[in-house]
Amino acid sequence: MSSIKGVTTHLLDMMIPLVGPALVFLIEGGAERILVDAGVGGPEALIRALAAKGLKPKDIDTVIITHLHFDHADNVGLFPHARFILQKKEWEYARSPLPIQRSLYDPNTIAELEMLNLVLVEDGFSVVPGVQVILVPGHTQGQQAVVVNTGAGPYVIAGDLLYSYLNIYPEIAEFTDMLGNKIRCTPQPDHDFYPPGIHTDLTEWYKSVERVLSLAGSRERIIPGHDPQVVGKIFPD
Repeated sequence: MSSIKGVTTHLLDMMIPLVGPALVFLIEGGAERILVDAGVGGPEALIRALAAKGLKPKDIDTVIITHLHFDHADNVGLFPHARFILQKKEWEYARSPLPIQRSLYDPNTIAELEMLNLVLVEDGFSVVPGVQVILVPGHTQGQQAVVVNTGAGPYVIAGDLLYSYLNIYPEIAEFTDMLGNKIRCTPQPDHDFYPPGIHTDLTEWYKSVERVLSLAGSRERIIPGHDPQVVGKIFPD
């Protein structure tokens, strides 16, 4: 997917184009097969990615939707037998978003989810032992992050609370996009974290980032939602 750097880093280096991924995560190691998010565009790429892991869409037990923006929920209909975990607050907001954000929510996705096994949850819901979702408002009112316990400590899939490692490490001076383009950045070393450009509440965003860091215990265990470095990577290393 294409973007501009001023969306990845709030109003910083505006109009610099970059290409980044819409990431879908597979959580392995337990009795259930769990996806985090459902991607954007046609389902072919997602079907191929599952096939590379020896899976078909019907094998997925649970899909955790971090939030209902189109680039995270476009392919929910690919998993008619799965349960979908979504924050109740996000569901309510998606049905009546701020006018400026209506285009981020696809009414067809809302309609599809109404026909699927949608489980509306609140902060701290345990999906399965070792996998928990937490409410982290800021990017959207009902954004959720996924806390996964591993042998190397807890990892947090942050969704769009943190788009990229530029948000986690604001001192970065260069960014490599999906096409291998080297994107020069204006470092922001005075910021602990730097917000993305789309949010409903920036004050809540800062509180949510502090919570995510506290739960992860380390920036290295926070996984952003759109960074090219994450593509194909297995956590923990």
